[in-house]
Amino acid sequence: MVIQTAMSVPDKSEPTKADIQSFWKSLYDSLYEDVDRDLSKQGLLDGLNALEDMFRYRRHLAVVEMPLSDLKGKKVLEIGPGAGGHSALFAKYGAHMTSVDLTFHRARATQAKFDLLGNTAEQCRALQSDAENLPFADDSFDIVYSNGVLHHTLDTEKSMDEVLRVLKPGGRAVILLYCKSSWHYWINMVLAEGLLRGRMFKDRNWLGKATEWGGKNAQTVENPITRCYTAGGIRQLFAKFNDLTLRKGEFYFYLIPKLGRLYRRWQIKRYGTHPGGILVYGTPWPIQSPLELWLGKIMGFGWYISARKPDQR
Repeated sequence: MVIQTAMSVPDKSEPTKADIQSFWKSLYDSLYEDVDRDLSKQGLLDGLNALEDMFRYRRHLAVVEMPLSDLKGKKVLEIGPGAGGHSALFAKYGAHMTSVDLTFHRARATQAKFDLLGNTAEQCRALQSDAENLPFADDSFDIVYSNGVLHHTLDTEKSMDEVLRVLKPGGRAVILLYCKSSWHYWINMVLAEGLLRGRMFKDRNWLGKATEWGGKNAQTVENPITRCYTAGGIRQLFAKFNDLTLRKGEFYFYLIPKLGRLYRRWQIKRYGTHPGGILVYGTPWPIQSPLELWLGKIMGFGWYISARKPDQR
């Protein structure tokens, strides 16, 4: 059962949590609704096998900083599970998952995947909750995992304080945040969208409104918030943690405005698509070239982050 909570109505002069919910619910409908509606247990299991294979090819956070073989019996919190693909993968490997999302439909989709897994996920639950006010006791989880979510919250610093609070002493935070020192930020976003299209002169939240959309539906709701971080910004954000490690990933030529459309057609013809994308993107993933994988290490848009909560003395 997914627990739905009521939201207060704040001042509309700034982005609100209701705005965030509205965007991510709309994006859920565009990306995942059709996939989730027809998903069977066997389809989910096949999808999880493909998802793991795709993540290993990409050296993604979910299999490198989060070794799947180490998860059995661990209490893991995922903040922002999307449609539940990552959480279901961790549950398959024996993690006792708790998955929270501000958007009810995403929490419900995650719980539906736990239900399909049956006894494998009997220790797992999904609920609607706010990353800035997690409804859990201090020192509750062995791992807190979040893939590309906390930079979309109203208060990322407060969310990180909550991550620290709910981790057990010595527990790990495994988190992806967007990278400011990247090709995508400076060339695709700042130059092409911000300057040439003039977005940065019209709205201080222009970066959010220029990012994130996909799927079958035309976009009718704008993303309220996206933040990007330098390495120094990440170190400041994780200043209360120990054993911080950072690496970059996620470079795609097809994200280059205009020219990227031509590249994407060539890319799919040359390298094909991977079914591992269906559970997490709603569609097969266009396979990155070896050059893109290498460039991701240098100028990728994702920070793959691991850090530990200090042990109590």
